[in-house]
Amino acid sequence: MAKADSVFTPPLRTSAIDHPMFPPRDPTRRWFLATAAVASAVGSGTLAAAARAPSNVPQAVTAPIGPDPIYAVIEQHRKAAREHNQAIDLEAAFEEAHGIEGGEYDRLYAVTKAAYDAMTIAGRTLVNTRPTTLAGILALCQYIEPLFGETDQPELPDYVDYDDDTQAYIPEAFAYVIGRAVEELIKAAQT
Repeated sequence: MAKADSVFTPPLRTSAIDHPMFPPRDPTRRWFLATAAVASAVGSGTLAAAARAPSNVPQAVTAPIGPDPIYAVIEQHRKAAREHNQAIDLEAAFEEAHGIEGGEYDRLYAVTKAAYDAMTIAGRTLVNTRPTTLAGILALCQYIEPLFGETDQPELPDYVDYDDDTQAYIPEAFAYVIGRAVEELIKAAQT
């Protein structure tokens, strides 16, 4: 699977009347993906146990392979999501007090849109970054687990488009990235 080069996110100022809802997704597939995401988060307990492995486990399995980039990516996404939520709160408070007309509202809307765009980019980076350590895999699983607890994962894109014209829903993309990270650790342990 190639690296995502774009993500689909719903537009900001729309209504169900102007734009009908997205076509329904296969509930069986959605259920499977949700179950897979939860299973990966539950499996993080196994990863934690592996991280505290006894000394007879090959060092390649438990030792970092250089600095793990996932920590910085998680913090980048956390910051972008927080800034987006703050921008939404400020825009909503202004709208409630003054309405949606005027230059100040337009400025706040632009700030919210910029924060949303930054969060989308951070979400794409989060989906595409492979942890390089067991501790990094655990950190990613623990970070994404509450995001999947929400009904629509508002801080993540709906799906990613890959440069080979394929698409993946976010649980699929995370399962792929985590699977490849584990695969790389296993290969490193075998050498």
